[in-house]
Amino acid sequence: MLRKLVSALTGVAICATAASGQVCQGELSFRRAGSTHVGAALTSGNNVTSYGAGLSRGHAQGWYSGASVGMLDYSGINSSGVAINGGLGYSMPVQAKSRWQVCPNGNLTLGFGPSIDTGAGTTRLSTQTITMGASFGTPVALSKTVTLLPFGSASFGHTRAAAKLNGVSTSGSDNYLLLGAGAGFQLTPSLVFRPALTLAAGANLVDDTVFSLGITFGLGH
Repeated sequence: MLRKLVSALTGVAICATAASGQVCQGELSFRRAGSTHVGAALTSGNNVTSYGAGLSRGHAQGWYSGASVGMLDYSGINSSGVAINGGLGYSMPVQAKSRWQVCPNGNLTLGFGPSIDTGAGTTRLSTQTITMGASFGTPVALSKTVTLLPFGSASFGHTRAAAKLNGVSTSGSDNYLLLGAGAGFQLTPSLVFRPALTLAAGANLVDDTVFSLGITFGLGH
């Protein structure tokens, strides 16, 4: 049960990261597409499918932040949950005049639910997930209208999951390394589609592989 919950929240954390990024995360630049972006993403792991939407603000270089809300659908569980995510990052060139960007970043995800009727009472589940790491990427022009935004990322993750039944609580935690890669396809100055794959190394609770597909739209200047 805890494994399904934790893997779900990891997926939503990835979703929120995609909604609050820069070129270093395969996303729209805050320079060309304005300082405010909206996004949505679908993620899929072994135990759960999650979908969410978010809003982010930032500068062409420097600080950016974002927040998102996600819904969680579990395999084998007739209930769903909600996750709230907030993230903060800093965008900068790898070196002077370089087109490559690197972005140190961190995310906090809080999960609520699902609540499951066990026959002896209702089990209420919750999670807290923190990730801290960095991502890097660069724009590559494929044509006059399409730009590829390849990226890679590495971060440390910590997740704590808890279950409470009739006033009695049990919990588990996990530390792991998240390795991600993908590419955004910028079809217009304000629109990006972004498939990505994230692998969790050294994880006991979290799904080893999570696939995500996101879309981001810039609201302009």
